Amino acid sequence: MRTLRALLLALITAAAMVLTGGAAGASPTHSYNSTCSGGTVASGTYSNLTIKGSCGIPDGAVVTVMNHLVLTQGSTLNAITASTVQIKGNILVGPGATLGLGCSFALTQSPFPGAPPICTGVSHDTVNGNIIATAAHTVKLNGLAIHGNFVSVGGGAAVTGPLASSCEEQPAPLNFPIKDNTIDGNVLITGWQGCWLGYIRNVQKGTAVITGNHTADADSTEVVTNTITGNLICLANVPAPQFGDSQGAPNAVSGRNIGQCRAL
Repeated sequence: MRTLRALLLALITAAAMVLTGGAAGASPTHSYNSTCSGGTVASGTYSNLTIKGSCGIPDGAVVTVMNHLVLTQGSTLNAITASTVQIKGNILVGPGATLGLGCSFALTQSPFPGAPPICTGVSHDTVNGNIIATAAHTVKLNGLAIHGNFVSVGGGAAVTGPLASSCEEQPAPLNFPIKDNTIDGNVLITGWQGCWLGYIRNVQKGTAVITGNHTADADSTEVVTNTITGNLICLANVPAPQFGDSQGAPNAVSGRNIGQCRAL
């Protein structure tokens, strides 16, 4: 347990350093800073990119950010598209913000008979630094190459009512999918509330800590088919991590598998 506390402290300290400017970014180039307050982020190279409204990156766009991508409080970036997004520094997701990034092969397939696929093609998105979400509304990552850590602390919103136990099937559910990514660092997902959360088919070199998340869907907290070189630690999640209806395989964990995920 001391190891877990040390890891949590290290990840949260790293997040604080990034949010206060303590982490070094890429060297300045001839690119420029830009702010999107709504609409489309155009193809191009930016020194820093700040999202302040509801913005999207369309299919076919090529966007490079030499330093940091920042989502301010309550903003939205929808880049779940067949685009190419390269972030040389970090992605910082503020309170109440929503980040959707990447299209994996799975999203190019129909989710069920007769339904169109979510994506028209596979994206090629890379984050050289960390993705840090602090009380974000949600984060959706699909098919990314993340060379740093992914840290999500708090956020979301409680889902209640008569349809809460099956809210994943309702229009516009509040979901937190982390799927089909390659992650070189550690992962911490803690204290998020919503409908459904899943950590599925990721290849990760570090340790994954999934703890204290409360979701309403009975099929939530699917932690399956991951290949993890470090440890997998799952504690105090409601519902407990499960295979659910994912049709997934057991996780391949080289380190220790501790807590609720031990049977997965």
